Amino acid sequence: MSLEVGELCYFLCPKRSWTLGYIEKWDGKLGTCKAKDGGDAVAKLKEPDIMIMREELLDENVNDLLHLTLLHDSTILNVLKRRYMQDIIYTNIGAIVVALNPFNFKIPHYMDAKMPDYLVEGDRIEKNLPHSWAVAHNTYWEMMNDQYNQCILVSGESGAGKTEASKIVMKYLAALSCREGTDEQKAAAQGVGTKINKASPPLESFGNAKTSRNDNSSRFGKFMKVKFSMQGFLVGAHITKYLLEKSRIVTASPGERVYHSFYLVLRSGRSCASYSLGDQKEFRSVSAGKTWDNKEFNSEPEFDEVWEAMGAIGMSPEETEGIWGVVGGALHMLNIDFDPDGEGSIVSPKTMPALDHGLAIFKVDAAMAKKELVSTEMDIGGQRITKLLAPVKAIDGRDAWIKALYDCAFGWLVEKCNAMLDRDEGGFWIGLLDIFGFEDFELNSFEQLCINLANETLQ
Repeated sequence: MSLEVGELCYFLCPKRSWTLGYIEKWDGKLGTCKAKDGGDAVAKLKEPDIMIMREELLDENVNDLLHLTLLHDSTILNVLKRRYMQDIIYTNIGAIVVALNPFNFKIPHYMDAKMPDYLVEGDRIEKNLPHSWAVAHNTYWEMMNDQYNQCILVSGESGAGKTEASKIVMKYLAALSCREGTDEQKAAAQGVGTKINKASPPLESFGNAKTSRNDNSSRFGKFMKVKFSMQGFLVGAHITKYLLEKSRIVTASPGERVYHSFYLVLRSGRSCASYSLGDQKEFRSVSAGKTWDNKEFNSEPEFDEVWEAMGAIGMSPEETEGIWGVVGGALHMLNIDFDPDGEGSIVSPKTMPALDHGLAIFKVDAAMAKKELVSTEMDIGGQRITKLLAPVKAIDGRDAWIKALYDCAFGWLVEKCNAMLDRDEGGFWIGLLDIFGFEDFELNSFEQLCINLANETLQ
């Protein structure tokens, strides 16, 4: 490619990615480019870092990026930015839809009032703008025409809007499946959609948390089989959860929170009384990120809403009380400290009240629990040996216990949702995979590595 000084181009800026500008210098190997909007010049650019651009292509706007005259990272970003500034947040790349989070539910051409325009199209969306509805529509008709199960993958960075996109798809599938049929069949399909919506508050309160990028980030992977009858009516759903972020049960990074459930139980007056909970800042786990408040899942009315939703998915008052007891007991147990005691350790006397409260909530034998917290047993040479735990190891054991308990409680909650939702009539299903959010921190945990690897493998 021949580069000339003064030519219009996109160049790779370390701060702004591909930036529109002009070539200021070029010696055949390295060049300097300056942004058209007056930004700083970037020097020592190699030829692959510079993309010559024609003026007439700058205003190009397409619904499918495969139709671009020049397909390059720079032109793709330019089109996505232009469309986003025009409140057009969806763009196709063939069968893939790129969705940019608008942080706005009031964009006219994406309001529910526009849904009928998509529903009346044939088995392929051709007349309307790209949308999550279009993905759901095309996938549904592929399932019906091919008589074969289908899958929709939702992936992206944390805060990109994956969970909301999944809800949009689910809502459309429910509407599409009951367009035809008897009133009874339509009512049954709509009823399944209502049940799925009722399952959201409990799952989000126990499986979502505030991160630095998202106030309601899903910290687990979710695969939902949306089930249809042979005639195409929505009849049920089954949820499988993957890789709950267990480290967030016991601690959070600065500016973030542990799971919403821990703050909700502290907002409820009746729960504070039932589980002997005091001021939230007294509890180590919810104070780890120094962030106690959030826009969502942060008030007593929201706790009451989740409590009621648990009843709606078939949980008895005793079961509801029990699962919140796991949260309340965990708050106390995570306040326990250990002091050195010879080769092992003992529970610090000053945190003994926290231990007593936690064990009372869990209804666990106190003597046995105190022994298990500071020792472990191993089989060596056919003999069972008791090994005392140093304070650091005892803390690890305490955290592992609470992580396992919370993870099991969350898994049980998912199964309660399935008991209400799951129904098999021998038809077909559309798998909806809401995968974990990709993130890249200065210091990434092993769990984040697993999340990022899963994203890259799926894409």
